[in-house]
Amino acid sequence: MRRIKKVGSYDNDLDLKSFMNLFSVLIPFLLACASFASIKLLDINLPENRVMTPQQVQQKDMDDQGLLLTVFITDEGITLGARGAMLPTTYVQEWHKYVYAFPQGSDQKETYLYRMTKENKLQLPRCPQDPKRVLTLFEREEILLYTLEKSSDTDTGKVMQAVYNKFDEPMTYASGLVANQLPNQGDTLYVLSMYNRRMEVVGNVSDYKLKEHTLYDQLASRLMVIKSKYPDVPDQGEIKIVAEDEVVFDKLIHVMDICREFGFPKISLAKLAG
Repeated sequence: MRRIKKVGSYDNDLDLKSFMNLFSVLIPFLLACASFASIKLLDINLPENRVMTPQQVQQKDMDDQGLLLTVFITDEGITLGARGAMLPTTYVQEWHKYVYAFPQGSDQKETYLYRMTKENKLQLPRCPQDPKRVLTLFEREEILLYTLEKSSDTDTGKVMQAVYNKFDEPMTYASGLVANQLPNQGDTLYVLSMYNRRMEVVGNVSDYKLKEHTLYDQLASRLMVIKSKYPDVPDQGEIKIVAEDEVVFDKLIHVMDICREFGFPKISLAKLAG
């Protein structure tokens, strides 16, 4: 219980709780600022045809000059590139998950998934139960990005599926690529993890399920494969993230977290030229 101090009295014991609370807020902010210290403006453009066959990277070039790994982020999805190569763009379907009190001010919580499009990306959704009420950014709990399978830039695409175990962990094949088909009994799968890649021999098939494949899981899988394939390049651990102006800050931070977790902690940021 906090003590009440009388006027004119002094307490020799310094209460550090308020200072600790302050630092708990400041430290993440300062770390974020440090991450953005290397931002620079680059005149970078993506290729017009982004649904294409991956090109091969010559190992000699990697040994001589480094990987120059780059992630391009737009509202449409991400493109992963390196020296002399560009993977096909991973397109996404974007949903915003809102958790809010209804009736307003009560303890009862409701959940609403709001589909984001080019037309409504600058708008906030209205409460389904009360159309006069506009939900706020503080009520947005999560941004969900589901990968799309597309045959062309104009194709609307189909949401891809991935395998998850009973602990809701994404599973991969031995190659490191995300598993996209339900396994049979006796099959071997691996948990998607950089440093704790647990192997699972499928016993009960019902322990595994197909769910929407997220962009973050796909990016993590590809980074893990690249890290294992090119462990000794001169710029190992380095990655550049190039983003459009309109990209939501939460997406950028999540991509940075994935890069750090899957072997690329040396991050520099740049702006994608319009």
